[in-house]
Amino acid sequence: MNDIIFTSKKRVFGVIFLKRIELLAPAGDKSSFIGAINAGANAIYLSMKKFGARSFADNFDIEELISLIKYAHLRDVLVYVTVNTVIYNYEFSSLLEAADILVKNNVDAFIIQDFGVLEIFSKRYPNTELHASTQMNTLNLDQAKFLKSKGVKRIILARETSLDEIKTIKDNLDIEIEVFVHGALCISYSGNCYFSSMIGGRSGNRGECAQSCRLPYELYKDSELVEETSYLLSAKDLVTIDYIKELISVGISSLKIEGRMRKPEYVVQTVLSYKKAIDSFYENLLFDKNEELKKLISVFNRGQTKGFLLSEVPKKIVNTNRPNHIGHSIGKVIDFNQGKVTVLLTDALRVNDGVRFIDDKDYGMSVSRIISKGKTVTTAFPNEKIILDSKEQINVGSEVVKTSDYDLENSLSIYLEENYKKVPLKGEIIAFVSKPLKIKAIYGKDNTIEITSDFIIPPATRKPIDSKSIEEHLDKLGNTPYFWEKLNVKSDDLGFIPIKIINDLRRDLIEKINEARLKRDLRIINSNYNFNIIRTSLSEQKLVCSVNTKEQFEAAIKSNISEIYIEEDLDFNTSDYKDVKIFKRKKRINSYGINEEYQDIVISEVGYLSKNSKEQYIVSDEFLNVNNIHAIHFLHENGVNRVTVSQELNELDIESLANNYKKTYETYPNLEKIVYGRDELMITKYCPIAKTYDTNIGCNLCYKNQYYLKDRFGEMYPLINDGNCNIKIMHSKPLVLIDYLDFFLKQGINTLRLNFTIEDQETTFKIIEAYKNSFNKNKYFFSKENTTLGRFKR
Repeated sequence: MNDIIFTSKKRVFGVIFLKRIELLAPAGDKSSFIGAINAGANAIYLSMKKFGARSFADNFDIEELISLIKYAHLRDVLVYVTVNTVIYNYEFSSLLEAADILVKNNVDAFIIQDFGVLEIFSKRYPNTELHASTQMNTLNLDQAKFLKSKGVKRIILARETSLDEIKTIKDNLDIEIEVFVHGALCISYSGNCYFSSMIGGRSGNRGECAQSCRLPYELYKDSELVEETSYLLSAKDLVTIDYIKELISVGISSLKIEGRMRKPEYVVQTVLSYKKAIDSFYENLLFDKNEELKKLISVFNRGQTKGFLLSEVPKKIVNTNRPNHIGHSIGKVIDFNQGKVTVLLTDALRVNDGVRFIDDKDYGMSVSRIISKGKTVTTAFPNEKIILDSKEQINVGSEVVKTSDYDLENSLSIYLEENYKKVPLKGEIIAFVSKPLKIKAIYGKDNTIEITSDFIIPPATRKPIDSKSIEEHLDKLGNTPYFWEKLNVKSDDLGFIPIKIINDLRRDLIEKINEARLKRDLRIINSNYNFNIIRTSLSEQKLVCSVNTKEQFEAAIKSNISEIYIEEDLDFNTSDYKDVKIFKRKKRINSYGINEEYQDIVISEVGYLSKNSKEQYIVSDEFLNVNNIHAIHFLHENGVNRVTVSQELNELDIESLANNYKKTYETYPNLEKIVYGRDELMITKYCPIAKTYDTNIGCNLCYKNQYYLKDRFGEMYPLINDGNCNIKIMHSKPLVLIDYLDFFLKQGINTLRLNFTIEDQETTFKIIEAYKNSFNKNKYFFSKENTTLGRFKR
């Protein structure tokens, strides 16, 4: 048996603690995972086959994840597994089974969205990090405080959070902050987009987004067309490589790259570029920003914006011309004749590059031949006139863009090699006659392993083994991440050492290094956790109304509605209505937190729960995405008196929801369901009205006229200002569940809500009266023309 000596610096979960900012990369497939690590990412985020917000990526099964976690840890890279979707009751068993396996195999963190998952994971995995997904839409100090108090170690802030807002959080709370710095942007506040779900039946909160924001729309002012068909909601890609100093200076812990649906070369190049930028900051190195930007747009380019993170103006957020990869311009078509395209170049082009010709139609191809000055060449340069072959007719004047750079992508392929040598070792081997063979290796920062062989070196009877031969055999590190940065052989060159002895010693050394590098603190899985029993007072069966105008309020009063929610900015005296319980419906977006308190409120974010008092009656709104009994319990336990269930629940999801809750928590929940109104499909910090008129936030044009987006099917989606210049895009059709009120009541949902937005007073009154008749089981009439059942009957 070989003797082994370990020496090591203090490690945190097996990784040397560094104060440098973390660079966090996406992996939708194995090649991207390997490429990101080899390019220099400090951490990787990825998903299981289920429960991730990119369900159409390849993703990974559990056995693959176990292997990849080990692969990453050997290279000092962390692995975060996403559970960043809402979870349904029937899924918890399989989720916990998979999560248990990942915890046993030392996953470094879970990225979570669902409050039910937060409730269970915080109890079940007490020493595994939980990161609050951007899908939780956290953007103020109060939210951050609340989430930290519930066991969250890191918060991935909403993409709309500015540097000033981040600084406010960091100055007042010790918590890790992660922000997106590069890649695709959701034009909606994350976790608050239901466009794809309500229109196409594919939920963004389930990782199935159909990208409704990447489709063309027209903008109308009342009935007047003010913006022709364009991609009004299609955000450019976020690019912040020029702002690394500012990002690090506010105390951000992790810089996150988006891109689990993109090709491995994109991941590799983005990691390489941002790592250079980070290194240049810490080590005061020269950094060619323009060169890196050129490489970044070569692997993917939808246009670039610094985003709301750096306070971009509306007109620079979106690319209205096209929603996909646009490459970068390299010239113009100056002639076309019988399949030959003549191009005047403004940038270099090589054989095997991808190009697209852009005019009234697009045509893309791979360059198979370049003719310049009558000769076939492999490379052409700016200002050259070249001829390309094309099967399609190309119009003179078409712009030519390069969509792929063959040489660049070929140069990136080295990082996709699984056995890429990444971890340096410094070694010393001692081989003297009559002494045991001994090897010492240093890895990381002064971590040392020594192995002494049982083999005592005898004098050679024929040719002795020399130092060079010993070094050659030790250098065969095979399919490991290691390479000898320095290997010193001390030998008298007089002994005989069988090759097998050297190979065994090398193998033992690698095994012990691997063992040391993979060592982690024991992870706890607590399967015997208990839940508090919350005896919530149940509401009586009733209709309530949410109103957006004083006229709607008066209609609700006229109909004798006993509980009315009024928008926070709706300013009129309600003190005369003593017999009506009036709630303030708080804004969904509160960038700087909560400054005022009301006795009875409807909330769309958990920051209020860090300040609630027993005197308050709190109703949680639909936007907290409550889809399971554990999320209901979490909110009840933290001060919510009545929980509005998600609009994405269908009839089967709602059946027995209250009874299933009682089986687990020994009491019934107090639930609410919206049964009328235009669903808010999206809320966005970007304003298509301000973009069209080239104004900035605060122009108030939306208060002077009613604006709509019109889609390719002729549907009109009203735009409503939330009072802080966040634009709510409303459904083109109101939800009408008037025929199902009795169903909801039988399922234990006692409070049924009518949401009014753009209805006038007379319409509001008629709708309420019809619903009252249905509620009271009287005859009613309600036209279903141009209405929807939402997700309820899908």
